[in-house]
Amino acid sequence: HCFANDEPSSFLLCMQRAAKVTGQYWHDEEGTKLCVHPKFGTWKAFRAVVVFHTNNKANDTNDSIIPEAPPLCPCPLSEEEIQKARESMEYALKVSGYSNGYAASRGSSGTDDLCQYLHNSVSSGSDWSKVSPSMRPWIQLRDCISVGREEYKYCDNQILYHYTKDVDILKRELNLDR
Repeated sequence: HCFANDEPSSFLLCMQRAAKVTGQYWHDEEGTKLCVHPKFGTWKAFRAVVVFHTNNKANDTNDSIIPEAPPLCPCPLSEEEIQKARESMEYALKVSGYSNGYAASRGSSGTDDLCQYLHNSVSSGSDWSKVSPSMRPWIQLRDCISVGREEYKYCDNQILYHYTKDVDILKRELNLDR
């Protein structure tokens, strides 16, 4: 989950890494790139990182006080579940036209293209029959993690909106509350 604004001085922020350094999430950096919370599993969304600038007047030096990082979250998954998720990731990449060596062969643009595809694509998907076959494996990737699935899995409309960005889903949900 990378974000950059349109300003030339902007930077990319890897939301998974930001979550990992809080010590609250395990991040599979090698295979699936999923961030897994020990309670909520993959059923969470990262939306913002807030950075505060402070003027610490605690001492007269210009040394800043940097707090010690919390311990990293241990992996909450079994090896079998990690392997299953990695196989799902490989399949999602293949179906989407991004083979295993895609990012490596294309440099960072391969990763950027995949990020654009997953996070900036808008498609019709107001019901499951309209979801692109190349997007379905990405939904299945998140769903193959058992931690949190029974209690915290998003409802169908939230999953559909998350992966399609189809505004008709939001409109339909707003009309349900009236």
